Formats: sequence, C-alpha cells, structure tokens
Amino acid sequence: MSTPDLILTNATVITVDDAGTLAEAVAVTDGTITAVGSAAEIGALAAPGTEVVDLGGKTVVPGFIDPHSHVSMGAPYVRHAALHTPPVGGTRTVDDVVRKLHENLEKNRTPAGGLLLGWGYYPDEMDDDGAVTADLLDREFPDHQVCVVHVSGHGGVANTRVLEAHGYVDGCDDPEGGTVVRYPGTRKPNGVLWENAWMPLMFTMMDTDDEALLAMMREYARWGVTTVQDGAATVEQIRAIRALADGADLPVDVRSLVLFSELDEALEQGWFAPDKVDSNGHTVQGVKLILDGSPQGKTANVTEEYLTGGPGGEAHWHGIQNITQADSDAIVTTAYRHGVQVFAHCNGDAAIDQLLASHRAAKAAGATPPGRTVPIHSQVMRLDQLDEYVAEGFEPSMFTIHCLIFGDTHVRNFGEDRAFGISPMRSAIDRGLRPTNHSDYPITPINPLQLLWTSVVRRSTGGVVLGEAERISPLEGLRSLTIDAAYEHRTEGDRGSIEVGKLADLAVLSANPLDVPVDDIRDIQVLRTIKRGVTVHEAS
Repeated sequence: MSTPDLILTNATVITVDDAGTLAEAVAVTDGTITAVGSAAEIGALAAPGTEVVDLGGKTVVPGFIDPHSHVSMGAPYVRHAALHTPPVGGTRTVDDVVRKLHENLEKNRTPAGGLLLGWGYYPDEMDDDGAVTADLLDREFPDHQVCVVHVSGHGGVANTRVLEAHGYVDGCDDPEGGTVVRYPGTRKPNGVLWENAWMPLMFTMMDTDDEALLAMMREYARWGVTTVQDGAATVEQIRAIRALADGADLPVDVRSLVLFSELDEALEQGWFAPDKVDSNGHTVQGVKLILDGSPQGKTANVTEEYLTGGPGGEAHWHGIQNITQADSDAIVTTAYRHGVQVFAHCNGDAAIDQLLASHRAAKAAGATPPGRTVPIHSQVMRLDQLDEYVAEGFEPSMFTIHCLIFGDTHVRNFGEDRAFGISPMRSAIDRGLRPTNHSDYPITPINPLQLLWTSVVRRSTGGVVLGEAERISPLEGLRSLTIDAAYEHRTEGDRGSIEVGKLADLAVLSANPLDVPVDDIRDIQVLRTIKRGVTVHEAS
C-alpha cells in the first residue's frame, strides 16, 4: 500500500458499512480511503510526508450526500432578501417583509427596472396572516420588478410590472396546471401565483454567475456535504456547472437532473452517454418531473380533499396536477428507453399514483426501467403506495424537516391521520426500502444534522409529534444522508461509507450523533469537510 497522504486519528469513526463498524482512524492516499482501523494500526502506516490529524475524540462520518437539493436555483437566492419565519428566520409580519425588501434594495443597489427578490415567505406562520399583494408591492417599490417567493418555491407574489410582462392582466385565464389568485369579486390578479402560473416566470427571471455557483457549493461544503443533487436544472444551468467542473475541481460533487421539459435537448447533447455523463465532479444524473406542488402551499395533488380549501379559497380542493398523465407517460417512457434514471416530484398521493401509472405505461410500451426510480418527497402518501414502491423497484427520497417547519400547517390542512404519516420513513425501512432524506434547499436549510434530528423526533415548532410510529433511529437517519443516498443515486460503489477503496469524502463532527441526547443532535457542528482527501472547509 502507498504511504498515506493523510491520517485522521484518535476519533470515533462511524463507517456506516454493512457491519456497522466503528473505528478510531482512517488513512487516505491520493483521494481514496486506503485503511480503516484502530489508532495504533493506522498510525503505523504514517511516514515523514504524511499529515497526521489528531481529532481529540471527535467524530468522523462519511461526507453527507444531499439527495435532493437545488444548487442552480439556490445560488442566486443568496444575495436576495431572506423572509423566513421562525424557526429558520425572524419574519413575523408584513411590515417585516417590506422592511427586509427595502434593506435588500439598498444593500444590492438594485437599479430602477431591476429585480427585487424576497424568498422564504410563509404567510401561514406570520402573526398578521402575511397577506402580501401586488398593490402593496406597487406602492412600496414602484420602480422595480418585485417577486416574493413562497417558502415552497411553488408559488409567490409579483407586482403589477411583473404580472403584466407575463400576461397576467385583468380577465386573464389560469394556465393549465397553474392558479392565478384574484382580488375578491373580480378577475383581476392580486399578485399571488401558483405552480405553472409561477414557475415559468421564475425560471425566466432568475440568473446567476460562476462565482455565485461556487459560493453555493462552498456553502454545502460548510455543512459537511460532499455530494449534492442539483434537482431541476435547465440545459443552460447544466452547461454552466459542467464548464466550472471542466476548469477546476469543484468544492462538492454535483449531480444534475435535467428538467423534464428539456430532456430531449439533453439527449441530443449526449450527456447520458458513458463518455459524457461524468466530468471532474459533475454528473448528469437523470431527469426531473414535477407532477404536483407543495402541501404547505396547498398545491400538492391529493386524493382526499384539503380540510382548509385551496390557496385562492377554492372549496373541495385536491391540489394541482402540473402535467397530464399522457405527458408524464411519454416522458417516463422516453427516459427509460434511453436508460435515464427518473426522479419525480410527488408530494401528494395522487401525484404518486400518476408516477406509478407512468412507470407501468412505460413498461407496457416495451421500455425497460433502468432501476431505482425516485419519487421525491413522498409526503402525503398512503402506506399501500410503499408496497407498490417495493414491487416496482422505486426508492423514495423523503423530507422529514417538514415535520419541524411546516408540521403545524400540515395538521390544519390534512388532519392528524394524514399529517402524522408525512414522509413515513419507519414504514419504508420496515418494508426493506432504503429511503433518503433531503434538504430541498433553498426550501429548507442545508444543515444535515438538523435534518437527521427531525427524522428521529418528528416534532413541529408547536411541539406536536407528527407520527411517533414513523420515527427512526439516529443510525438510520445517518444512513439516509450517506450510504442510502449513494445507493439511491447508484453510486454506492465509490461513496457513502468509510471503506477501503471508496472516495475519501469525510465530515468531522464535534460530537457523535449516535451517542448524544437526541435533542443535542441538531446542535452538532461540522468542524471539517474533506473532499477526495482535500479539506474544502474547516471551521474557524
């Protein structure tokens, strides 16, 4: 064996290998793990050129894998106004929203006609009902384009300047798969848009640059993340990250999902061919369908109606189907025929039914699934659908931080029976599935330790436990962010656990998440992030 470049020693090393091995030290050579064992065993491998880091009893885990997140979408948000309510931020009133937008306008010195953006807006948890309208934005910011993004990312509020530029005028129709909310008793848009009325608008207005993308990747590295999915990227966004990867090492590995509407162009580019799919830390992983919306935004597509009506006051509301069954059948069939892994945004059980139907339609058409189709979020679902996941070879990516941030809203919208089954990780694991857990940043914070904690406690900000029977253990929670995430991405052969021959992607933690009191898990700090043997983040 070659002399190690790096040895981490005097640590608790949680390997998450199949045997559940714990060790004291790890040796790294040329970016690969070359030995795992006791401090004495690994120490004996050191040579004069080896960097030996005594961790003083700290904990080493595999570098975290965020199995569903948004690098390209998150990058431009960072410089704009964060409007999150507690526990993420401090926005409580409409006055807070207006003040933060004015502060951001001054900070960025946004010129007249430029875009003023706020994100993380969550009126359900604001003290004054949080009603932001086009009229309000017009009065406060008459010289700018203004968009306030709902915390779900599936809707928001725009001022009249933006509305008119996109055809949302008095008397306009709702687009298919979208909702334009009106002022009471009129056909005049009040600024609030959902799903296909909103998302095309945001894709055209948001832009970024190389430095913003790199800063976004460094932010993932700060939280111990070494691999992240870019969960709905346009062809242009994929080109931007590929160009960065071709020019230099990225701070984290990025696995892009091409947006379903651009799958044909991605196939024409040949990005799924073996010689083009990977490039220096960037991979074109698969295709992303968006079949419905969000449960907290009341646009998730569910078979049993919402208890609180729709986002525009609609009665007997079931949410929004973003694309037709025929269209999703065609996209899934095309993907399978080209060996492309399918990832589909499915928050509600009706959306999950749609994905299952498209999967079966593709098989009936003679297409062979490449394996591990991923229903992303799998939140307001039925347990019988987990049995269908098993039968069809699906692997779900779940979203337990919803229990913390949006749990109280889910109870209001769905009642306890459905809300307590949100992201049913325990039931999935008990059926032999390997569910992952994700941040969906910028929808919720990146922090993997907080995410792990939510999978163990499932407790809302209001103190409600959303389904005690769906809690999982800290080790299961850690696996969902490491080896099981690698498995879902079909990369378990080179990452996700601390084993000889795998990439030296590691995170050094201030404490052992398997050993501390449960409520202390969320406070564990990432001290160092190591990507392929190189430190890409070190806490000051």
